[in-house]
Amino acid sequence: MKKTFLFLAIFIAFSNSIFSDIPPADQTAGKVPAIFNSDDISKITGSYIEGKLDFSNPVMVDVDLDGDFDALKFDNGNVAYYKNVGTLDNPTFILEDRNYEKYDRVMFIDPKIPYPMFFADSDGDGDMDMFVVKDKVYDKQQQTYKYKVASAENSMDLSTGTLITIILVLVIVLLVLAIIR
Repeated sequence: MKKTFLFLAIFIAFSNSIFSDIPPADQTAGKVPAIFNSDDISKITGSYIEGKLDFSNPVMVDVDLDGDFDALKFDNGNVAYYKNVGTLDNPTFILEDRNYEKYDRVMFIDPKIPYPMFFADSDGDGDMDMFVVKDKVYDKQQQTYKYKVASAENSMDLSTGTLITIILVLVIVLLVLAIIR
């Protein structure tokens, strides 16, 4: 257990802030950020993750502050940025920057994002809250698929980059624990 905490401390100490150039939602040049709830994210999830990108489990955040979600791909210490040139309800992605940002890997393990995630304001306080798309289920009554979305309020007013760094650290800790056992 001591090894896990030491590893966690080293990772946090040496990791870069992944999204230092994405301003907080309250600094969007006078724009009022959209407010989303889990149902809103559930309704648009299919149009964002099914057949639109060539990778799984994207992180969706409005990088360019134009009111729709852009996609970020985490892979081998690199973050690629896919700009949404479509709309909020009908996204179309183009690779905008293959080397948008780098993140440090402390060990040989490359943490992967375990589920598709959206970052958006859920309560109007101007900070990004996290929505995790956990599952896709078939609704027999409406004869459609629906996504189960869990949300977490950013009550500590952390930046999106800090939240994603925390998620990556947790994934690494779980992998290390799995290897140790």
